[in-house]
Amino acid sequence: MTRPSDPAGVAVPPTHRGVLAVALAVVFLGAVDLTVVATILPSLITDLGLNSADVDRHIWVVNAYLIAYLVSIPIVGKISDRVGRIATLQASLAVFAVGSVLCATADSFAVLVAARVIQGAGGGALLPTTMALVGDVVPRGRRQAALGLVAAADTVGWAIGPIWGAVAVALPFGGDQAWRLAFWANVPLAAIGMAGLARTGRRIPRVSVTRGGLDTVGLTLLAIALTLGTMALSSGGELGATATSGTRAFGGSTNPLGGYLLPLGLGAVAVVGALVWWERRTSAPIVPPALFAAAAFRGSLAANFLVGFTLIVAMVDIPVVVALTVASDRVSTLSASLLIPYTGAMTVMAWQGGRMAARWGDRTTGIIGLCLAALGYAAAWALLDGDRLGLVSPALLVAGAGFGMVIAPIGSSALSVIPGAVRGLGAGLLMVARLLGMTIGISVLTSFGVQRLQMLTGGLEPIDPVPGETTGQFLVRQQRFIEEVAIPLGVRVVEETFLIAAVLTLAAIIPVTIMGEQYPGEDDAPA
Repeated sequence: MTRPSDPAGVAVPPTHRGVLAVALAVVFLGAVDLTVVATILPSLITDLGLNSADVDRHIWVVNAYLIAYLVSIPIVGKISDRVGRIATLQASLAVFAVGSVLCATADSFAVLVAARVIQGAGGGALLPTTMALVGDVVPRGRRQAALGLVAAADTVGWAIGPIWGAVAVALPFGGDQAWRLAFWANVPLAAIGMAGLARTGRRIPRVSVTRGGLDTVGLTLLAIALTLGTMALSSGGELGATATSGTRAFGGSTNPLGGYLLPLGLGAVAVVGALVWWERRTSAPIVPPALFAAAAFRGSLAANFLVGFTLIVAMVDIPVVVALTVASDRVSTLSASLLIPYTGAMTVMAWQGGRMAARWGDRTTGIIGLCLAALGYAAAWALLDGDRLGLVSPALLVAGAGFGMVIAPIGSSALSVIPGAVRGLGAGLLMVARLLGMTIGISVLTSFGVQRLQMLTGGLEPIDPVPGETTGQFLVRQQRFIEEVAIPLGVRVVEETFLIAAVLTLAAIIPVTIMGEQYPGEDDAPA
């Protein structure tokens, strides 16, 4: 019989409950920093003296963390097999803390991006190690439910991230540097996590696991492909740019990568080709081919990729449209207040989605969730108004509830067709698919937005001084142009991205229809 003290009803040995609780907490901590930047970015831009219109460069504060987070997942899982789960978790927390200190003390954008890479490597390492720990200490009949808890901790973490960022910026101390508090707070929390693991992990046995060697070539190619691809996508808005179009209409500067778009794109394609060639020939590929034998698992991966691609849209769009339309000192708090219905509904429904799937089945629940999410995004497209931003809150609540509903069914469906011996790896791949979708989604979204703005502003007359006009009069006229012409066009672009995201969310129904089904009791089957 499961004891009441077991997390979410997952039966685990009494000596292991504490360490699992701590491990779930550190996974949550690492996930928070995936999205915390959404609401601290305006404060960060002001403090570092960046150009607020250069949005195609600012996304690297997010992308650097995401790429490092992604690449570390397959690496650290195998490292933990050799040195132990607890030691790996503690080392990962130490790396995460060092990265957080470097972020908090960064005095330039380049240093901040480099620090986010270090922080992301530590944060991403927490996820696969915790999954492996679950595989070590949770009985096979309950392992799937425990992996669900890990996924829930990760999901809730990045859903809470924007809210935590807004809280940090809103604190009555810190001034223009308040954004740094969001990173400083990670240091004592990481230290507490390390101490908690040391105390509760003493009785965790060292498990000898035999796996293939680490595919360093494949992982290196993956990291290079992701970096080149996101660099190409984030600079794509420079195509057709003129001195007064696109972000230039807001005072933006030329993207230094704009002239390298073609070689970056071709390089990414070439590296992806090399990666595919290598993975087909190596004896220890990043992903065992057996995992892809089941069409249902492939469907779950594709669905999770599209979900990641589209759910990040609101977390990017809302802070952007708020920054365009309100005073800078209100951007973080207003962005958070608009995102709370979205992330809050997603968090609640991520938990309820499992219950719904148990009653209706994974496919039905997933399809209903995607339809709700698409409906919410379509409503956001229709309701978004730069003068009355509060109108979009109900639409975001519906979208968040829909995305929350689909998370558990996708995971349940995939795990129901994965052999027990690789179930932990399969669960990790599902998260990788969603994170990959988020990474590519941010870059594509930014590139589309800048390119669309080029089209809308390309035919506008440049704002040049006229004879007899004073500098003050010219600046007033330039500011009026930004407020009356450029900003409404920027809001229009944001509206259009919500509509595109709604269509892509509906497209995710296609892979959902080929997912497997998981019903009550099936997770208790021997693994």
